[in-house]
Amino acid sequence: MITFHGRVGGRACKLPPDASPAAADVQWIDLRDPTREEEQAVERLLGLQVPTRQEMTEIEESARLYREGGAIVMTAVVVNGVAQDRPERSEVTFLLTADHLVTVRYADPMPFRTFDTRLARHPEQNQSAPAILVSLVESFVERIADVLESVASGLRGCSSAIFYDEEAEPARPAKPRTDLPTLIRQLGRKNQLLAILRESLLSFGRILPFLRQGADGWLKGGLSARIKAIARDLASLATYETQLEQQISFLHEATLGLINLEQNTIIKVFSVAAVLFLPPTLVGTIYGMNFEFMPELKWAFGYPFALGTMVVSAIVPYYWFKRRGWL
Repeated sequence: MITFHGRVGGRACKLPPDASPAAADVQWIDLRDPTREEEQAVERLLGLQVPTRQEMTEIEESARLYREGGAIVMTAVVVNGVAQDRPERSEVTFLLTADHLVTVRYADPMPFRTFDTRLARHPEQNQSAPAILVSLVESFVERIADVLESVASGLRGCSSAIFYDEEAEPARPAKPRTDLPTLIRQLGRKNQLLAILRESLLSFGRILPFLRQGADGWLKGGLSARIKAIARDLASLATYETQLEQQISFLHEATLGLINLEQNTIIKVFSVAAVLFLPPTLVGTIYGMNFEFMPELKWAFGYPFALGTMVVSAIVPYYWFKRRGWL
């Protein structure tokens, strides 16, 4: 799908879907899941070479940041599907000239869905193609910050479930035991999301210096100052992401430790039970022998004596374990 954005009445806005504008009337062309015909139409209109999807997925920096035909080409990694709890990485390529911006994408991340509202709210900040690009990058950075805040909130919930759910107030019954394997899966999903965000922060962190250097003559009206502010935000978000990554690692290790403690407690119970029943079993085994000469066999109190011996042999180890603090 191809979407044209231009200036109508001095304001940047989306052009009608059936419009066939000239190059002078267009500021931003958004290509979402483009067909080869749509790519060729943009190439004929602007004289630019639109990268293919395979070229966008290459990881070399020279394949993501380069100049071609008077335009600078930049590819960023973005996160998509967070609202559906199915985060996945995707690439967005920006082709920028002094007068035109082309975006190529094969996903529909949140910043693109809300950018028309941003254009209408701040028309003075989007008077040129470079300004639209800077606003797009700001939207992506704000989205990364929102997702990081969501991850932090989720980690606080995981931390509470791990360290506080087992504590019961005196006037209230104890809460049910937390499902620790489920917590491990939740932490794993959050760690996967952080990995995508880390890559996204890295890609935008590389784009900004390349943009300032390659489009220095196009950055007017305070765009350079906005880019510097974005760079500071990226640095702070990268630090925050590292902190969350360390917190996930700690919570994961704590959860595994609690699982090991639960397993050790279960094994301890079985071990104590085996020791408690060992003396009664020994007594029963002795009196279950089929020897001819056993004085207790013809004793009137032999049966109660055997039962009492079994009970006493079980009670004595139990109180011994209690005194030693093993139970």
